[in-house]
Amino acid sequence: MNKYSAIELSILWSRLISIVDEAGTTLRRTAFSSVTRESADFAVVLMDTKGQSLAQSSVSVPSFLGVLPFLVKALLKDYFPPQDWQEGDVVITNDPWLCAGHKPDIGIVSPVFFEQQLIGFIGCIAHSPDIGGALWGAGAKDFYEEGLYIPPLKLYAAGTKNETLFRIIETNVRAARQTIGDILAQVAANDQGIRSLHRL
Repeated sequence: MNKYSAIELSILWSRLISIVDEAGTTLRRTAFSSVTRESADFAVVLMDTKGQSLAQSSVSVPSFLGVLPFLVKALLKDYFPPQDWQEGDVVITNDPWLCAGHKPDIGIVSPVFFEQQLIGFIGCIAHSPDIGGALWGAGAKDFYEEGLYIPPLKLYAAGTKNETLFRIIETNVRAARQTIGDILAQVAANDQGIRSLHRL
């Protein structure tokens, strides 16, 4: 293992924080909805191959920061074991038991590969402008009234867009342009984080 001086370690740590902050800025600037752009109702976290948190965005919702590592660990254990991930994969879910407690919070997770080896994950959670169901989710009487449920699925598989899943989401929400726009902004944020990590 490489040994780093305190100065080198401090520089590398600051760079990791900059990477997730840059990804968060990408999300904020490319999002379609005001809830993400103006309220900063999101978080970005860089994790290792086991889903343990390494760095988190400075501007973010604190509860999301703890949820993302939990989400990645659940994905690895129950849905997509490490050997099943490919470069260009993007997984989406709004499972309230895995994500952030209610369906409008959408989690997007991307694997980070370097020299064809899985070295970690980057993920973000953002509050969607709409997820269908009854308006004002606090008044919902059951799980189904809270809107569309997206189980952990590949939004992109090895870089190929899952058109069927996009169509399902698009046709089950009121503000389709904003909702899909925000999902794509989350994907862009993860991509930006991966590119920056490669440069590091």
